[in-house]
Order: sequence, then C-alpha cells, then structure tokens
Amino acid sequence: MSVMMCCTFLFCRAQSYTWWENTVHWDGVTPWERYIVFTAGFLGPNALPVPHITNGSIDSVNSIGMSGDVYFSKDDHTQDISLYANYCLVKNKVSFDIYWVPVEHFDMSYDVKTERHVFPLHYYDHFAKGDVHLNTNIQLFNNNVKNIHSSLRIGYRFPSSEIGAARFTDAPGYYFDVSFAKGFHSHPTLKWIAMAGGYFWQAEIRRHPQDDAFLFGSGLEWNKKNLRIQTSVAGYLGYFYRLRDKPILYRASLEKTIKRKIVFFQFQQGLHNFNYTTIGLGMKYRFGK
Repeated sequence: MSVMMCCTFLFCRAQSYTWWENTVHWDGVTPWERYIVFTAGFLGPNALPVPHITNGSIDSVNSIGMSGDVYFSKDDHTQDISLYANYCLVKNKVSFDIYWVPVEHFDMSYDVKTERHVFPLHYYDHFAKGDVHLNTNIQLFNNNVKNIHSSLRIGYRFPSSEIGAARFTDAPGYYFDVSFAKGFHSHPTLKWIAMAGGYFWQAEIRRHPQDDAFLFGSGLEWNKKNLRIQTSVAGYLGYFYRLRDKPILYRASLEKTIKRKIVFFQFQQGLHNFNYTTIGLGMKYRFGK
C-alpha cells in the first residue's frame, strides 16, 4: 500500500470516528455498545422478529429447510438466507424447532446509519449473521371432536451475532406464548388461530437491562389435504416510550406439500415500528415416518 493510500485510509477513519462521536454525543467514557438501541425499530429486520402464530397443534413431522427472503425498505435494503429444522420428540405432544439466519446482506443509507449509531469500524459492512432461535413446543389441549387445540411454546435466543452494524443484538432473549385454534363447524377446513404471551430481551436502554413486552396475534388458517394458507396480524408491545419497541406485522403464507417436500411462500408487511415489506420463498424436506 502506498503512502498516499495509507494517509487517505487514516484520514477517512479519523473522520468516521469524529462523525460517530458527534452523532452519539460521546462522553469519552461510555462503551460504544451502549449507544446501540436494542429495539426492533432501531435494528435490522431479523434482530428481534415477531414469532409466527402456531395453530395450537404440535408439528409431528421431522424436517429441515431453507428459505430466501427479501426485505424492501426505503433506506435499508436487506436479503437473507434462513435455515429451519423441526424434531418431534413425542408425537402430537412435544417437539423442538430451530431457526437461524446464517447470512444477511444489507445496504443502509447514511441517514439510517446515523439514526442507529453504527460504530465506525462497521460503517462499511454489508454482511452479518443472526442469532439462533430454539423453540420447545408442548401440547396443552387437543379435542378433535370439538376441533379445539392449544399448545405452549417456550423460545430462547442464543447470542451468536455482532452488534457493530446495528443489525442484531448478540444478546440472550426469550419468549413464551399459548396458541389456540378453533375450527368452524360450517367450514371444517377453516380455523381461527390466536396467541398470547410474553417477549423479553436484553436491552441496556437508559439503565434498564431488559425490555418486557406483551406478545399477541390472531388470524385464520385454511388447511385441506396438502395445502395450507394462513393470514394473521401479530406483534409485541414493549414499555419504552418512543423507542420503537412495538412492532406489529401483517403476514400471509402458503404451504404446499409434495411427497416429502414442503414448498412455502411468505409475505409480511410492517404496520407499526417495522418499516419493511418482506417476500420469502423456501422449501422444507420431511424425513422419517
């Protein structure tokens, strides 16, 4: 590297640190991590995702899968690859599922980087990896005669990401919810689905180490033979004022089972504190009996 290039690099680096210090009003002591706002509205779209509504039943099919997702936003264009797996321990009683974004590509505008307090060392980053989410699902109630089902989900997020680019939290979090499904007698293939629970994550905001939120959702599911269509509104409500910790989303999904393969399409639209429109396409492979 030439002397001119070295000087240019050092100058740009010094300028970026000056920009960051002026943006966050650094006091010269506080660690830079404390200036990242750990809420859905100030991070990437995969940082603190709203859990999907389940249909009150245990997924007894062992499977692995992958999807590609595109997030459309004015100042944050994101694409990712997501990995899924489900394992049934006791049929119709207990199952485990895992979700992970191993790679996320993004392109943020200057305004977004400034608003999110991106650390200078990560200012020019365009790739990141997400945290691992593990869910334990337990059947609570199953009445096929009355077509009523209920289950408990306990989820935990394992920190495995980085926070410098303000994309993920790299911190533990957990949630739990009870899902419910009730079929319509006049239309046995149609169900009302709903969930309610709590969502908790490490925040470090204004001396508060944790943000606590009420998790909710409601929608409809149509399931016939090898085709399932689901539409819902879901979100969670944190308690920080004006810190965008109340994301609410509209979702629609379609799944088609073809022998041992499940092809699925997902659409997601942010309604509050989530400024993304999302389209995803993926496939799962069923194994075992």
